[in-house]
Amino acid sequence: MISLLLLIMFSKLNNLYWRIRYTCNKSEKRKFYRYVAKEKKRLIESGADKEELRLLCRALSNTLNLHAERRLSQYRKERFVSN
Repeated sequence: MISLLLLIMFSKLNNLYWRIRYTCNKSEKRKFYRYVAKEKKRLIESGADKEELRLLCRALSNTLNLHAERRLSQYRKERFVSN
């Protein structure tokens, strides 16, 4: 249930980072980074966890970074256990 909620909450962010990774045009990348900044601001204002958002963006920006994905999953487990 929690993971489904997170997928819905961060779906726009996932899409934007996908567009950044697969766009070669530098001006389009800058445009999508501006969209990411607006989306992150909106999520923080709506009550999203700042650290989880930071770790998610780190993992999405480079999908080959296994350390980022591992740290995100570890943080989510710790947060779930503490609640």
